[in-house]
Amino acid sequence: MNLREMPMLKIGALEAKIPIIQGGMSVGISLSGLSSAIANEGGIGVIGAAGIGMLEPDFNTNFRGANKRALIKEIRKAR
Repeated sequence: MNLREMPMLKIGALEAKIPIIQGGMSVGISLSGLSSAIANEGGIGVIGAAGIGMLEPDFNTNFRGANKRALIKEIRKAR
């Protein structure tokens, strides 16, 4: 099957040029750089959120807060 024969991938009102979704690889692998590169080429990029706050200074004492802050930062960078 070539690309022209594949059905369009739609999520809500958004349509992917290329119907490829990058799988989420967490703990610092699928961050804003990789997900935005995939999106810039027409696919759907994913930011892996598990353990994303590992570089935050309070990761060991405030796991949830550190992960939330780090995820917000990565989403802003990806846009």
